Amino acid sequence: MGILALSFLLLAVNLPSAVAGPVRPWNGVRFHYLAYKLGATVVKASLSIERDGPFHVVKVTVDSVGVTRPVFRMHNRFTSYIKEAGLEPWRYIKEVDQRGIFSKKKRYTDILTFDPRNGKVIVERLNPPGVQEISVPPQTYDPLAVFLKFFLGAEAQDGHTIVMRIFDGIKLKEVTFCAGCGEITTSPYGVVKAISLESKVPFSSLGDREGTIKIWYTDDERRFPVAMSLKLPSVGKVEFELDRVETW
Repeated sequence: MGILALSFLLLAVNLPSAVAGPVRPWNGVRFHYLAYKLGATVVKASLSIERDGPFHVVKVTVDSVGVTRPVFRMHNRFTSYIKEAGLEPWRYIKEVDQRGIFSKKKRYTDILTFDPRNGKVIVERLNPPGVQEISVPPQTYDPLAVFLKFFLGAEAQDGHTIVMRIFDGIKLKEVTFCAGCGEITTSPYGVVKAISLESKVPFSSLGDREGTIKIWYTDDERRFPVAMSLKLPSVGKVEFELDRVETW
């Protein structure tokens, strides 16, 4: 179950530079999701996007609920600050708090400061304290910064392949997504046309064994991420469904 937090953050794709997206009549939006396993709700999560001065701020929350909570507790928070100019990643804050009967306790806060021009990331851990400098190749983003590119205006088309380069403070990952067109049934909006992005991803926490991530965005100017499925080694398939959307 701990891998779900990391998996939720891998919803990022290295798309072409964003173009001017549609003018939206709100300053922020928050998507609420429920994750299901064998028909039971096991995780609730949220993804929000808002403006803060010269930055776009993307936040993700992931919490275990229902039948899983007595054996596994997860209360994770992730925040990304992305410069409006050029959509460059600036700061990524990862707050991990999880423990379970069959898993090790993890409780730490990492702050990643990106320096794209010099090809490096400063990783600061608050508890226990420590700082290290990591060299990264060009076009490397945090997990949430690249997601923002698609939401703001970049496009994926049926049959396209999209290369992703992401660094979350642990390991640099390069992943290729395949895009497809179709329809999906959602709770808030019924049947909608959607673009799906699917990829195989190696999970370091599971011995680098491959799993599959698939996400659906509405195929319209909203580009709302309405659903996601994960197929994980030793865990099986977990479905994330959009429950509701807030705007302000």
